[in-house]
Amino acid sequence: MSSPTTASNGVGAYKNYYKAERDAKANPKNYNTASTAVSKAIRDLGLPNSWLQPTLELIARESSFNPAAKNSKSSAAGLFQFLDMTRKDYGGSSVNWDDPYEQAVAGLKYIKNRYKDPVKALEHWDKKKWY
Repeated sequence: MSSPTTASNGVGAYKNYYKAERDAKANPKNYNTASTAVSKAIRDLGLPNSWLQPTLELIARESSFNPAAKNSKSSAAGLFQFLDMTRKDYGGSSVNWDDPYEQAVAGLKYIKNRYKDPVKALEHWDKKKWY
């Protein structure tokens, strides 16, 4: 894993990366699938490369890099654990939700729209245990 990313406001660096590295070692296949999809989506959306590490940490916390993850207590599913309502807002049936790349594009758009950047989404996750 690379070094912590500086928060977008330039004040300090986010340091609470604890799950991505562990899950990457535990399931390298899912990690490779997720990191490839997120890297490509970041590039295609014109987002900064600094988004990769915090986005992968969010995905590790939400789905352990499993693009087919489903929450048995809600409609949350996929890498970013989108709820049905969120999926509707980010492409609905026009998105192939089984495709990790399409999940990554939608997830990055959601993070940008709601939190402005993935470090702020992680900070929210740290406080609420969801983002």
